[in-house]
Amino acid sequence: MAVIQYFSGIFTDKIGRRSILVYSQIPAVVLYLLIYYTVAVPHYFIPLVLSWYGTIVVNSVQYPAVQASVADITEVQDRLSGYTMMRIMANLGIAVGPLLGAYLAGYGLQYIFLISAIATIAEVVMLYLMMRETYFPKLHEPLLKGDLSKAYRSDKFFIAFIVIGIFLGFFMRQRGSSLTVYSIAIENLPFMYLGYIWALNGLLVVLIQIPILRLMTNAGNPMLWRGIGTIFYAGAFLVLVNYPTLEILLLFMTISTFGEDMLSPTTQSIITSIAPENMRGSYIGVYNLYISIGSFSGAIIGLWLLAVLRNLTATYWIIIAIGSIATAVMYISISGQFKKRFAEIPKTVIEQS
Repeated sequence: MAVIQYFSGIFTDKIGRRSILVYSQIPAVVLYLLIYYTVAVPHYFIPLVLSWYGTIVVNSVQYPAVQASVADITEVQDRLSGYTMMRIMANLGIAVGPLLGAYLAGYGLQYIFLISAIATIAEVVMLYLMMRETYFPKLHEPLLKGDLSKAYRSDKFFIAFIVIGIFLGFFMRQRGSSLTVYSIAIENLPFMYLGYIWALNGLLVVLIQIPILRLMTNAGNPMLWRGIGTIFYAGAFLVLVNYPTLEILLLFMTISTFGEDMLSPTTQSIITSIAPENMRGSYIGVYNLYISIGSFSGAIIGLWLLAVLRNLTATYWIIIAIGSIATAVMYISISGQFKKRFAEIPKTVIEQS
């Protein structure tokens, strides 16, 4: 995903956003239908694996264009609000998706991907009819070979943001793959438990993202709130030292969603605010490429450590919580630098316009 997003980010800065958003999802429809068939007929293992990774590729192509298009239509001071609204809309679907998936799994896992294909068709049609181009490369300085690497490698603040993001990716990964294996394989909890908690995640985002946005815009700065959000994640991991009943998992997801609501919209807001105007998609791709080191190693090392400590899972979650707190401290330590730089951004934009 990270490699595809890196090149897709550069590509969207060269050709615009609309074509990528509309046409990249057409192959996804075919791939979801292929997964539907190969799951229903289990001996087609190789086509299943290839089509699954195919969906990862085509969905990764879309991401930088989505994020950059929000930056295209918002001013710097309103960008956090823009990403927040997009996140709320996405989570209306996320609230339904896990419950629907868990329900369909009772009849057959293949039906999840049939519904995915139908939903993607609706997405393509809506994008084609409603989406207008937000970025015209001809109106901006062309992105030449070497410009991107020269720009971001000379930006010490962006490099620091990436390095901390690698650590963040490592520990946040435990909320996904490790939590799933812990719940299903180690504690033998029902599949529906995961459906319930991820549905709660989507619902909470819809309910509390706007109040959290108001809090973040009235005090502090996005980098400081990233640190606070990471502390919420640490607190959520500590909840898991208790035996994972449904109530414990729901409490975990509630606390971690507060942290997610502080982290998620600030990521793109920070990146697109410090990126040159003709490199917004490219900067998003660069960031995702590097932090994938943390996510990838987080899945491998996290699951290995969970296997080693499968009889001492409380110790495992304490280690993850301590690492999350250390990451939070790193974000807070550079929040002053970001506040100074962020204050200068609107002036620069005004001068350029």
